[in-house]
Amino acid sequence: MAEVQLKRKITLRRKEKPAEFTFDGLLKVKLLWQSKTDLDLCIFFKRKDGQIGGVFSSAFRQKKSDLGNLSEFPFMLHKGDEAEPAPGGESTEQINIASLNDIDTAHVCVLNYSKAIDGEEVNFAQDSGRVEITSDSGDYLEVLADSKEEGHVYCVCSIKNKDGVYALKNESNVMDLSTAYEKIPGFELIVNC
Repeated sequence: MAEVQLKRKITLRRKEKPAEFTFDGLLKVKLLWQSKTDLDLCIFFKRKDGQIGGVFSSAFRQKKSDLGNLSEFPFMLHKGDEAEPAPGGESTEQINIASLNDIDTAHVCVLNYSKAIDGEEVNFAQDSGRVEITSDSGDYLEVLADSKEEGHVYCVCSIKNKDGVYALKNESNVMDLSTAYEKIPGFELIVNC
């Protein structure tokens, strides 16, 4: 019988180097949080050819296509905006990724949409959130989304494509909508200017 070993869980803190990983089948990006707040998980990206895009809840623009597609570009699928209960009483949203071959950089973001619409101040520390990224090759990466800075958009981490080896970097960057519009390629898809 072959010896099987689990890969260790890697939690990326603010000032660490990026963690590298590979995958051949399915990459799962999951947001988990412990409050009644309705948080939204989004991935915005810049393709290698310079085009921008995103995968996010269809509630933003009322387009089912915004959820993505696993069998054609963007090869990402948002599993829906219904916060699913997870073990331990956490809420969860998930985006599955079948391929990042055409993507240069992807940004994993969390948005507090309802408070942004209402103009209420918010910080993400009160939600006890984190993003878990698991690959089919056994990688388990975690980035905490627990900043006390105020803002409606939390760019939790980025994934940089280095010719099929992917570097996950903790960004921990909380910002307002206009800053996200300026700094995150693809974010413009969900805001009006």
